[in-house]
Amino acid sequence: MNYKLRIKHPSGAEFEAEGPVEFIQTEKEGFLGRLSGEPGTNRQKHYEEQPQAPAWNALTEAKNGLLILKNKHQNLKAGDAALLILAAERQLNMANSISAITLSKAIKASGYVPERIDRLLAKAHREGLVKASGTKRSRAYQITDKGLERVWLEARKLV
Repeated sequence: MNYKLRIKHPSGAEFEAEGPVEFIQTEKEGFLGRLSGEPGTNRQKHYEEQPQAPAWNALTEAKNGLLILKNKHQNLKAGDAALLILAAERQLNMANSISAITLSKAIKASGYVPERIDRLLAKAHREGLVKASGTKRSRAYQITDKGLERVWLEARKLV
C-alpha cells in the first residue's frame, strides 16, 4: 500500500514522499534532520539501521572515483543499473546530479553494456523517474523522489 506525505516547513522548504511507510518515515526524518542541522544526522546511517531498507554500501563500491555496482545481477538491465547508481550517488554522496559521461562510465565499470545514456533513460524520463538537464556533452541526470522510491524497492530485493 502506498502512502503520501507532504510537509511545508516555515523556512520555505518543502518535502513530499509517496510509497511504503518505511520509505516515507526514513525520508521525512532525513529531511527534518537536515533542516534542524543536527550533527550526525545521516540518511545513510538511518537506512542501514532498518532491516528492510537497502544497504547502499552493500550494493555499491567506490572505484577510480566512480560509484559502481559490486555485482552484476542477472535480472537487472543497464537502465535499472543506471537508476540504482543515481540513487546510490544521492543517498551516499548526496550528489543531486551526475553527468551523462560519468554515469556511462559507472554503468560500464559495473559490467553492463549501455547504449546511449539518453536513449537508455528515455523511458525513465517519460515516467518521471529521472530529470535531465543540459544538452549534448554537458547533459546531467538526477533521480526524482518517484524514481528513488522505485529504485529503493528494487534495491531491497537485491541485497
